[in-house]
Amino acid sequence: MRYSLIAILLSAMFLITGCLNPFAPVLGDPSESLWTDQQTVGELLDNFRNSYNLRDSLRYSDCLDDNFTFLFYDVENARDDQWGRDTDLKTTGGLFRNFDEIHLTWYAVAGNIQEFAFEDSSLEFNVSFNLSIYGSAGGSYYDLYGLAQFTVFKEENDRFRIITWKDNSYF
Repeated sequence: MRYSLIAILLSAMFLITGCLNPFAPVLGDPSESLWTDQQTVGELLDNFRNSYNLRDSLRYSDCLDDNFTFLFYDVENARDDQWGRDTDLKTTGGLFRNFDEIHLTWYAVAGNIQEFAFEDSSLEFNVSFNLSIYGSAGGSYYDLYGLAQFTVFKEENDRFRIITWKDNSYF
């Protein structure tokens, strides 16, 4: 009798919920994606930000051109320096692996830059940002503000990618 009552209750629950599993999470619209096709500079910046926030090195690598260069000022040696795509991917991958939380926010990206979508065109622009990173090992927390100077390019029938990133940060 007890098992019959449980079976009746479960059957009623399935009928009421439309045969959906009441314990399964709601997934939302599967056609919507966090990731874009990078057809505009704004979409490229969205993917860049999302790759940092989700610590996704594969998506991050898709934001960089094959000939990508990162330019920065080496404080220890008091000189300008740079590295290429391979070093940047290793460095960024290390950042993603060694910190538990990363949050990147872009500030003051002009509408004409966000909507820029011309093929076979490069664009150079500045964008201010905040990068907050937290690592539970040792409780390290960094809240960095800076200015990035990007040069981006979109080949015909392709997507925007970053060619150069000059770090003009003021930590």
